[in-house]
Amino acid sequence: MKTMIVDDCLVMSIYLSSTKHSLSKLGRMLADIETTGGASDKDSPMLRRCTGRVLDVKEERPGVGVVQLGLPLENLNWDNASSAFASMYLSMIGGASMAWLEYEKSKLLDFSLPDKALAIFPGPRWGAPGTRKWLGAAADELIVGTIVKPTAGLTPAQVAHLCGQAAAGGMRFIKDDEKMTNAPYCPLAPRVRAVVEAMKAGQDKSGKRCLYAPHVTTGPDQVVANAHAALELGASALMVNMFAAGFHSLLLLRQQIPNDVPIYGHCGGKEAMCRAENQGVSMEVVAKFARLMGADYFRIGLPGGYLVGNSEQDLRGLFAAMVDPMGPVPAMMPACSGGLKPANLGGALEMFGDRAMYLAGTGITKHPQGVAAGVLALQQAAEAFRKNIPVREYANTHEALKTGLTI
Repeated sequence: MKTMIVDDCLVMSIYLSSTKHSLSKLGRMLADIETTGGASDKDSPMLRRCTGRVLDVKEERPGVGVVQLGLPLENLNWDNASSAFASMYLSMIGGASMAWLEYEKSKLLDFSLPDKALAIFPGPRWGAPGTRKWLGAAADELIVGTIVKPTAGLTPAQVAHLCGQAAAGGMRFIKDDEKMTNAPYCPLAPRVRAVVEAMKAGQDKSGKRCLYAPHVTTGPDQVVANAHAALELGASALMVNMFAAGFHSLLLLRQQIPNDVPIYGHCGGKEAMCRAENQGVSMEVVAKFARLMGADYFRIGLPGGYLVGNSEQDLRGLFAAMVDPMGPVPAMMPACSGGLKPANLGGALEMFGDRAMYLAGTGITKHPQGVAAGVLALQQAAEAFRKNIPVREYANTHEALKTGLTI
């Protein structure tokens, strides 16, 4: 069901199953209990403006289907992005819409807001256009990135060595793994200092700029301080995990760091909300939350990847949530990862094209001829796709790709 905006309502779609009532009746009960509830003076003009509505019902079978509700913006606090998000989140997720005994399962599938509400949120500052501009990358250049792994036991010097190799090989984006949580054996400041130095030498060799996003996730009371410390030491981007630090931490970063710094909003943990069938919150909703709060990059899987959410329907839905028009809120740049390698790059390019960046971990670093050859192998796989030549046929005349197909 496509969400729609009626008047100034916040519209949300909820998947409901096993209800004890008809779906239409349940929708009416939900719209009422999530807004004015048992208020007695229903003839009050203000009360009428604050009362939710059922906008649509699609019943798949008795008691199972999708209900679309309109919740009035009148009820939400729109003083600033922080209060607006908290109000919106609680209205859509933190109440009877998820907790009611009248049904067994409930899933928030999507939501939409009128432009005047969307304008309150900071949204992304870079996305794909800003990224390509900073990198000096042509519109059709494959933006290749990697993740520094493994996370346990690496010293700052070891991380720096890997990043320097990657930058020398023409890498365009490097981020810490989300499990690299600034442990005592690899604290944030020494790691960033060492990585920045190593990447300078690598970029001089390759002649290409490369973004580095250290992981600054901590409690919301310290995340901005971590970010400033990393930026003062030369980091060119930042990464924060929204489920560990909270969506408010992402918002704080977007509001309190310079706009010329892109933010990778890491989604590790979203499956706890999204994976259960017909329960929780959809991946698209989480992506929209991140987009509103100011994330420039957000992970998306790939066809045949090793993580959940890699069906064509899942990928296209998540991609749309990141890049489709959303009033005044700019698009994010999807970061395609989760088993990416030369052999499966073509399927990802067919789906996402040049609007995404492509992050390969072992798909690059395990290339027998080294990291630079791993980057080249991905670039050659992209050439094969664009020339409409089967990747294994193209590999016959391109050695790096031929070897890369063995990974």
